[in-house]
Amino acid sequence: MAIRIGLWIAALAVAGLAVPVAAAQNSEEPTKLTEKQEERQTDGLRGPFKRWLDEDVRYIITPEERKAFVQMATDEERENFIESFWMRRDPTPGSTENEYKEEHYRRIAWANDRYASDTPGWRTERGRIYIAYGPPDEIESHPSGGQYRPPGEEGGGFNSAYPFEIWRYRRIEGVGRDILLKFVDPTMTGEYRLTMDPSE
Repeated sequence: MAIRIGLWIAALAVAGLAVPVAAAQNSEEPTKLTEKQEERQTDGLRGPFKRWLDEDVRYIITPEERKAFVQMATDEERENFIESFWMRRDPTPGSTENEYKEEHYRRIAWANDRYASDTPGWRTERGRIYIAYGPPDEIESHPSGGQYRPPGEEGGGFNSAYPFEIWRYRRIEGVGRDILLKFVDPTMTGEYRLTMDPSE
């Protein structure tokens, strides 16, 4: 039961539907904005700054950073912010390369190449998870639908007439261990949707 609740909470957190635990414990921290709120917030931005905020770092920027960036008055301030944004995440400060930044843009390119349908890959749910958390440790793919029995479950199982994938992460920092995420394509268009709990 505890594992199932943990998986449900992890799925909510990964799906962006739950308030981060730290925010729930400290009411002074801002909560995650909806996509429409984010778009309204960036109406005053233009060109590459809007694209950087709404597309490039959408899944990795904190609410505090987003708010600070939007409130900046000049392009020079925004350029300095972007530079320091990547520097704070650089695992090897002082080196000529920023591995974090390179990996982030590699993930965006992979998502666009692999998960695009009528929607750009970075905007899909599989793309969002891949960009935020990297490649899963295992993928069980059922492009024609079929049966699935969650690990450790006896009897019963999951039946789907639609294509689906189960992604397993051994560990996601800040979320937990042994995270299973199920994506289903109910429209048969390649647009997989994240479901709450693959064990149900």
